[in-house]
Amino acid sequence: MNRALTLKWFAVLGLASLFYLLAPRDVSPQMPLYLGMTSAAVIIWTFDLLPAVAVAAALTFLYLLTNMAPPEVVLGPWTTVLIWTTFGAAIFGEAMEKTGLAKRVALRCMLLTGGTFTGMLIGFAIGGIILGLLLASGFARTVIFCAIAVGIIRALDIDPKSRLSSIIVIACFFAAAAPTMQFLHTSESFIWSFQVLMKAIGGNVDWWEYLNHACFINTIYVALSFLTIYFMRGKVQLPEGRKLKLILEERLAEMGPMTVSEKRLLVLAILGILGFMVEPWTGVNAVYVLCLVALFCYMPGMKIMEPSSFNNLNIVFLVFVAGCMAIGFVAGEVGANKWAVSSIIPFLKELPPTLGVLCSYLAGVVTNLLLTPFAATVAFTPAFGELGVQMGVNPLPLFYAFEYGLDQYFFPYEGVMFLYIFTTGCVTLKHVIPTMIARCIVAGAFIAVIAIPYWTFIGIM
Repeated sequence: MNRALTLKWFAVLGLASLFYLLAPRDVSPQMPLYLGMTSAAVIIWTFDLLPAVAVAAALTFLYLLTNMAPPEVVLGPWTTVLIWTTFGAAIFGEAMEKTGLAKRVALRCMLLTGGTFTGMLIGFAIGGIILGLLLASGFARTVIFCAIAVGIIRALDIDPKSRLSSIIVIACFFAAAAPTMQFLHTSESFIWSFQVLMKAIGGNVDWWEYLNHACFINTIYVALSFLTIYFMRGKVQLPEGRKLKLILEERLAEMGPMTVSEKRLLVLAILGILGFMVEPWTGVNAVYVLCLVALFCYMPGMKIMEPSSFNNLNIVFLVFVAGCMAIGFVAGEVGANKWAVSSIIPFLKELPPTLGVLCSYLAGVVTNLLLTPFAATVAFTPAFGELGVQMGVNPLPLFYAFEYGLDQYFFPYEGVMFLYIFTTGCVTLKHVIPTMIARCIVAGAFIAVIAIPYWTFIGIM
């Protein structure tokens, strides 16, 4: 074990012990141990000391062995729709990658917007929104766009450690992540967190109502994300701008005409979307429709996926998702959620609704630095209902602003999607952080100047 690794493990033990010692004792007897174990897991994820899935599984078992919460609470994530949304989205993601449908959509969008740097950004943005409509998995979209980005970088002989290389990969990340709140079904985690909020407040917002709440302003958010790249790029330009268009044309020509498998997959994807659209009238949970439709990809007559390939489906990721969610589930059991809410309510109650929404955005940014987005969502989403009641406002804007805060990333450990772009070897952290900081500031201004006035205009504030 080298010195750096030893220091990291000492940091894990030291910080976890600090959280244990500083934890409030009057909340519950389990609170100190909960904070100690959970902080240790988060720090191990931060330093990438052990496989993320293994840490998530170990944390789940430790919660059970220490009687931190009953088994039905610790293992509760497996009964939620998020696990099964992730399952269905994983199938669609693999099918779209295998058939080339997602790649075709993205390439076509980029080709239609020209072969310039600006055109590339616009193409990524439009492709991201369209794929967000078709594919309810931010991670799958990240994988697809990263493959396209790496292809562009290699074809143009761009140094993978250069600023330009990082910019192209960040653009592909924004294409996958920025449309997360575009539609109610665009992200597996957002589908689930929205249902948690509705259960907490005893309300109901269907697909069409949400479209009114978020689609328009999120399109602006996507555009602002890409404008951040445009203005932060400095003097960087694509080498041989015309060559990009030729490369895109070649890649599209290599794929040939749209295959029968792609057309069938497109029909299945549309059926999955329709499940969300007609849910207000059918009363059928659209998540289960999505999963069932996804499984049709393996039907022999469909010729989309080989039935035998189901065994190769990467569903071990579900263990990581469930482990992250368990952090939030157990937090509710040991009283961490109520403690956090009771600590901030006196402060927020004194603020006007506008500042309350901005504080929710900042809370999302800070929370994402401390927890994974999954854990943060589970831990704090139910609290927005209570916050709304205490502040006398609709909790939806508070929740939306918090989710925008969770979409701000700075370091790889903060989210699986953001971590994945670093596995390409074509992005450097020192080139990424300035752009992400600028985007965080722009997003805060977006909440204040665009989102809040819009939510006031449509009557949810």
